[in-house]
Order: sequence, then C-alpha cells, then structure tokens
Amino acid sequence: MKPKDASVNLDGLHDEVKKALPLMELARAAALQLLGHNDMIVTSGFDGKHSATSLHYKGLAVDLRTRDFTDEWARYLRNALGSGWDVVVEPDHIHVELDRK
Repeated sequence: MKPKDASVNLDGLHDEVKKALPLMELARAAALQLLGHNDMIVTSGFDGKHSATSLHYKGLAVDLRTRDFTDEWARYLRNALGSGWDVVVEPDHIHVELDRK
C-alpha cells in the first residue's frame, strides 16, 4: 500500500481505519489474483476535497484508486471489512468508510 503522492494525509485517520488498511490490501490482492498484480494506491485520506459532511474530515474514510477490477475488489472489501463499513464504487475510485450507525 502506498499513497499516490505527498498530498495524501493518512496521519489524521482514526486508528480503526488505519488498522483496516491491511485488510483492504488483502482484498485488493485477492481480486488481483484474477487479473495480475499492481500496488494499492490511496488517493485520499484525511485530505482532499469532499462533501461538507464527508467522513474523510473525521479521519474515518479513504479513497482507493481503481482500474478494471472495481466490482471484484469492492466485493472482496465488503467481505473482508464486514459490518460497520460502507464500500461505495465511484467512477474513478472506491470510497471506504467506517460508519458506525
């Protein structure tokens, strides 16, 4: 796992989200077994421009760059992270947030 560049701030993330990053990487690796191997790229953590109520600003969400295996990765993420997490497929990334409703 690596951030896309120095603009991605993972320091402000909630501890539970930080601890889940390896699970997200395992889900990515499982999906990639179908298609090949590339690094997981985090495009946003506790940074970027999001809606005013976004959980990014509370350190409870990350965005993961996607390519051609988006639906498979999202399925693996949902299974790996379990309840309390929302996995939303966006046009150019997967938004993953800890949502304790």
